Amino acid sequence: MELVGTRGSPHETFADLKEAVKGTHFDGAVVTLVTDWQDQRKNARFAVFVRQGPHRVLSLDAFGPRFGPEGDQALREMVQWFQERGVTHFYESVFPPSEYAALFEMDSDEADHLLVATANPADPLLYIKRGFASRM
Repeated sequence: MELVGTRGSPHETFADLKEAVKGTHFDGAVVTLVTDWQDQRKNARFAVFVRQGPHRVLSLDAFGPRFGPEGDQALREMVQWFQERGVTHFYESVFPPSEYAALFEMDSDEADHLLVATANPADPLLYIKRGFASRM
């Protein structure tokens, strides 16, 4: 698994993520948004885990409202960017804060298995549409 980005830097991390997924067949890709609090999207921080075939990429946490308006905007843009490329499988994994921090230090195989096992289907509109109860 490739770890990309800079914690707390949404635009830089998004650029690194785009570079890391070049050549991905997006119609078969799975995008998992990884956070540390359940039902707290209005204040949440997110990392992004992208998998397609054997290719695995995990970003550091840099997306979402926790990183201010830039982080919130980058989250929306990133989800829309994946949708525009044909991704239809979006998931969310939620970890307690202590486990969330440890995720980025884990062995790649262990992190991969944990992220896949904890992923639940998610509607991408949760991350991009203002006015949803989960975004207020």
